[in-house]
Amino acid sequence: MQPRINHQPTDRNKVRWKSWALLALIGFWLTSGVVGRDPWKPDEPVFIGILQSLLDPSLRTGWWRPMVAGVAVDSESILIHWLNAPLVLALKSLLPLHEAARITNVLWTSLGVAALFAAARRWSGGHISYLAAIIAIGCVGLYDRAHAYGPDIPVFAAVALALYGCACLAEAPRRATLALSAAIVVAFAGRSVLGFTVVALPLLLLCFAPVYSMHRVALVRALLFASVVCAVWLAAFALRDSAGFAEWVDADFGLKLEDRDRFGPTFYLSTLLWFAWPAWPVAIWLVTLRARGFGGGWQRGEVIAPIIFAASAFAAVSALTEPRAVHTLYLLPPIIMLAAFGVDTLKRTWYALIDWFGILVLGLTAIAVVLVASSIYFGWPPMIAQRITAYVPEFAGHAPWLGYGVALIAFVIWIALIQPAHQHARRAMINWAGCVTFLWIVAQALLISPANHIMSYRGVFSALDGKWPKSGCVNSVELSTSQAAMLQYLVSRRTVPVDSIDEANCPFVLLQRYRGTPPAPTAADYALRFRGNRPGDNAEAFELYEKTLSPAPADTPNDSKTDAP
Repeated sequence: MQPRINHQPTDRNKVRWKSWALLALIGFWLTSGVVGRDPWKPDEPVFIGILQSLLDPSLRTGWWRPMVAGVAVDSESILIHWLNAPLVLALKSLLPLHEAARITNVLWTSLGVAALFAAARRWSGGHISYLAAIIAIGCVGLYDRAHAYGPDIPVFAAVALALYGCACLAEAPRRATLALSAAIVVAFAGRSVLGFTVVALPLLLLCFAPVYSMHRVALVRALLFASVVCAVWLAAFALRDSAGFAEWVDADFGLKLEDRDRFGPTFYLSTLLWFAWPAWPVAIWLVTLRARGFGGGWQRGEVIAPIIFAASAFAAVSALTEPRAVHTLYLLPPIIMLAAFGVDTLKRTWYALIDWFGILVLGLTAIAVVLVASSIYFGWPPMIAQRITAYVPEFAGHAPWLGYGVALIAFVIWIALIQPAHQHARRAMINWAGCVTFLWIVAQALLISPANHIMSYRGVFSALDGKWPKSGCVNSVELSTSQAAMLQYLVSRRTVPVDSIDEANCPFVLLQRYRGTPPAPTAADYALRFRGNRPGDNAEAFELYEKTLSPAPADTPNDSKTDAP
């Protein structure tokens, strides 16, 4: 076995109060941004709609197929919502459904960060541990996605757990097998075939890596165990809901490859530039350094495993997904792990750049956030207030004095964190994570209400609910899945979707128009009963029309208002 690399400074000699301070920083990051807002599109409303349809007996049509407002969503997996449901039910009496659901994502994020912490500690012999977690919470792309409900964060956690399993292969093969099997199952639960590929493919490739040749039995055992569990679930799905299973297979096993418009490698490479900052430059530096033979070379477990995981995830999301930034989450854990081992080798000019860039740029951005909040709530400064009112029209919220108190406490902690100290690369990463967390907390504390005012559909759908017909069904045209989910979730209304207004067979039609498309129906056939939009969003509008001619009998029963969530 090759000797371990010594890292200076080391986490082994860290005083206890510093460990608790870093743990508190991670805790502040995890818990901020979970409450105080409605689900925002594009993704979270869909997943909240699936969860609501699963938990609400009046909306549930089955246990095996994900549904949103009565329409099947074959591109998603319902298994991860099964896993989240018990905790959501336990918290539902204390929190709204969407906020209780976000708590589950916080736990999945905690699992991922803890797995990265444990993997780094295992591979380095205890010399680096908190560093991997600090780099994780400093990655820009993880912030809003870790605090919104969705199945991609469990896949992120699964990849991190798989890295921990690889780190345990040498000293604890049974624990490694359990961790690797659990990682594959969780990834499959989150994203079905895509998640399975992201975790299982690199484990298969590691069987052929020389440094892991002695651990092939454990790797193959984990692959077999997890594959059997996934196959059992698929068999149960096919037996209990054969029609739903057939639709899932026809949708390319949930991937819907025929709907993809473009190939994604260049998109994901460009997205990583900001999504994985500041981890990716340090990871590249570590790989180039090890490739030249420094630090024990690149033929080591802590280098080979993350490289194979990152390359496999990149190939999988490029080939199997429509290019979307959220899939970049699967690349973060291996990049973070490489960066954790590369921090101590950074040159002074490089980590000083990261340090002062974070302090100055993010600090100035936090000041800008405070000024924007002051202009919204107090009208000062007047120059900013005149411009900002166009972005948050009709907002009448009161000053969040509790939010200002939280921002003040965060400011004091931030100043204490970046106070002058012995400068080194680890300090730069801690300062960066602290600056990003400070900015996130200030933005959530002061601007969450104005942001929710312009992003939420609650206002426009509540006004639409007042004009909803007392009897008769309502067709919908161009109403997206996320909007249908919010219509069901916020005001308990459901429509019958049709492709065009010519196919409408209900006495009322709800038309979702974006920049005038599709065109409005003729006044001779339809009378406009309602028109509304979200505050400040003049491009998107919802229009409710009533037929002026006698409609043909509808095939669907009258939609009665269901119980609110």
